[in-house]
Amino acid sequence: MKTHSIFGKALVIAFISIIAVSAASAKGKKYGLFVGINAYAGGINPLKGCVNDATKMQNAMVTKFGFKAADTTLLTDAAATREAILANLQKYQALAGVGDLLVFHYSGHGTLFPDSYSEEQDETKLIYMETPGDDGKMEVMYERGTYDSAIVPVDARSRTSGKAWRNLILDDELYAIFSAVTRKGAQVVLISDSCHSGSIERAIPKDVQFRAQSLATVFGVRRFSELDLEKPAAKTVSKTPPPAKGLYVAMTGSKDDEFSLDASFGGVPMGLFTSKLLANMPPAPTPKKPVTLTYDKFMAAVSKAVAEQATTWDSNQNPQLNAQFGNPKMTIFSVPSGK
Repeated sequence: MKTHSIFGKALVIAFISIIAVSAASAKGKKYGLFVGINAYAGGINPLKGCVNDATKMQNAMVTKFGFKAADTTLLTDAAATREAILANLQKYQALAGVGDLLVFHYSGHGTLFPDSYSEEQDETKLIYMETPGDDGKMEVMYERGTYDSAIVPVDARSRTSGKAWRNLILDDELYAIFSAVTRKGAQVVLISDSCHSGSIERAIPKDVQFRAQSLATVFGVRRFSELDLEKPAAKTVSKTPPPAKGLYVAMTGSKDDEFSLDASFGGVPMGLFTSKLLANMPPAPTPKKPVTLTYDKFMAAVSKAVAEQATTWDSNQNPQLNAQFGNPKMTIFSVPSGK
């Protein structure tokens, strides 16, 4: 009888342990969406390194930072539509909870869209850009005004969204999703290897490309003045609440007035920014040597490496860390403390 009692207690202890382990594994989940687009069409310049960027970043998150492959999604080329990108972000928005982490990595073209035609007028920085046309004369690339930055899905020219900006994804739309995730107590990390403004007057090697397209090119017209934009959409009464303090970090490939570069490294096409992110990541952690690198130190090393390489190509590219609503001293790709 005593033996049975001890055996029964052992079963109870084992059962409690299993529950505890399951509960622990349910906390601090890591989700990731990785988007890379090379195969643009319809006059939008194709790129070469974006699919590699997204694939390698997803692999790094799984092998080095504890992401489960089943909790990540990879969208490349034809699969990277506006609907698919937003649907997956909204899926993770619903799944994420206190103490979780959501990483969104985008590699592809960026552009600008007039803020006056968006639903939320929140931009204050005036931008004016000219570029040499085919005849050598300067043409307006962007009239003086305020603009939302936007990522360019593979179907950007389509009008299926019903929005004035067609199937672009505006920073306002991403911001609303990320803000909602942080208000649930989850960490958000945005990584964008794209660009949306800058000067294209510099001479760069022929095997290096800019990851930017003017809105005129994206929408299939010759110049900005030919854009036939729909009337401004209905305006929102209230602005999107800011992200919860300490829970939002953005790492972007360049300043607002610079381009991000697409090139080849060791014969492998990649984005300059993403290639340096991967090169400066620590090795996979071990019990004796966990990852301790913080966002500020990580980006300081990455920015230095990118700027030095860009200079050799007669270009300027300086990646930026935006931790206004985040904690730059937090260990990279770690989960926040829960309740």
